[in-house]
Amino acid sequence: KRKISDEKRVFQDKWTEMYFVTLVKDKPICLICNENIAVIKEFNIKRHFDTKHASKFENHSGNLRADKLRKLQRQMIHQHSVFKKQNSESESLVKASYVISEKIARSPKSFMEGEFIKECLVSVAEILCPNQKKVFEKISLSDPTVTRRIEEIGEEFESRLKEKAGQFVFYSVALDESTDISDTAQLAIFVRGIDEKFNITEELAALFPMKGTTKRVDIFNALDSTLDRYGLKLINLTGAVTDGAPAMMGKNEGAVAYLRKRAKLVGNGDFLQYHCIIHQENLCAKNISLKNVMSDVVKSVNFIRAHGLNHREFQEFLDEVGAEYRDVPLQLELIELQTNTILEDVFKKTNLLEFYSKYITVDEFPELRKHALKMLSLFATTYCCEQLFSNMKNVKSKARNRLTDQHLENLLRISSSNLTIDIDKLAKEKHVQEK
Repeated sequence: KRKISDEKRVFQDKWTEMYFVTLVKDKPICLICNENIAVIKEFNIKRHFDTKHASKFENHSGNLRADKLRKLQRQMIHQHSVFKKQNSESESLVKASYVISEKIARSPKSFMEGEFIKECLVSVAEILCPNQKKVFEKISLSDPTVTRRIEEIGEEFESRLKEKAGQFVFYSVALDESTDISDTAQLAIFVRGIDEKFNITEELAALFPMKGTTKRVDIFNALDSTLDRYGLKLINLTGAVTDGAPAMMGKNEGAVAYLRKRAKLVGNGDFLQYHCIIHQENLCAKNISLKNVMSDVVKSVNFIRAHGLNHREFQEFLDEVGAEYRDVPLQLELIELQTNTILEDVFKKTNLLEFYSKYITVDEFPELRKHALKMLSLFATTYCCEQLFSNMKNVKSKARNRLTDQHLENLLRISSSNLTIDIDKLAKEKHVQEK
């Protein structure tokens, strides 16, 4: 069946003078009564004019008709500008509500602080700009509104992290557990990922309230569901850092051990597993010179690559002994990098992240670049978790011990996030919904 919208009828300019009608957003609108005429067709437009306005305007001709037409057109322009201004003001009020709600979330303030902030704004407006006082009074900052805004902002931050996670080439996780004021064990899971352009993202992925037991299987299930929630594949996991508790780091039955068993199924059973405790061996290693060791490594690699026969025999030997690597690509790239005087000068002038992202190209140094991406995706400690739990004590205090788990997660996600969200887009979408 043919639709009216498919007919592509063209509005004729002469109809404006003949029938006092104009085109607004591809729809004919009567200038006299502002009624929308369904079809761009002279028969329909003429019928509307004849039945509703002909008796009053059919005698208008010449200059009188032209003056009346200009007056009606000015009125319509004024109406549209007023409506546009009101629409813009209304959208700005919604945006202001979001901005203030985000600031409340980033500080350990109660949702009810919104009403107090509004009182302050109105009082200030009364002194500085009395004519704008009514505008400030229209900002919605009631307890339910602020609560709803913070929920939506939290969801937006989670969506942004999901977008970022979709671009990760490698990532690691940090896990820690602490008890809140209501004696609920809260498991914090952070994710640190890096994309092809060496952009690093480190964010709270989830805060799990462990209502029942906090056994290794419970922790693993929480971690597994979080990775699935963000579409993070185990093949790209580079490391897992925890607080060192047996439920986390147990050799055979810890949550990370469960994770390793799962990762082995996709060929990634060798991701790094470590915790925040510093061992004496690590401190001793700081004072050990590895110059002699590296010198022998360089000599060995140069000998292998110096002649084609040596290289082929070495590859055959690696095949016979079942070595993990069939060649020495990373070592070769390191040697090539050491002999590149241009890159040596660049290295001295730039920071490490910029050096690897701009000058260690995938064409020249594929293995070295891949290794750098893996190392930069790793967490150094569980400090992010510890910092989060410190903030949790301020957010969920004795005065706010009935704060729901979802609201607690939203508040901690927003307050700890380094991401930015599009408040304008959020306000515009909300304004359309509320119209």
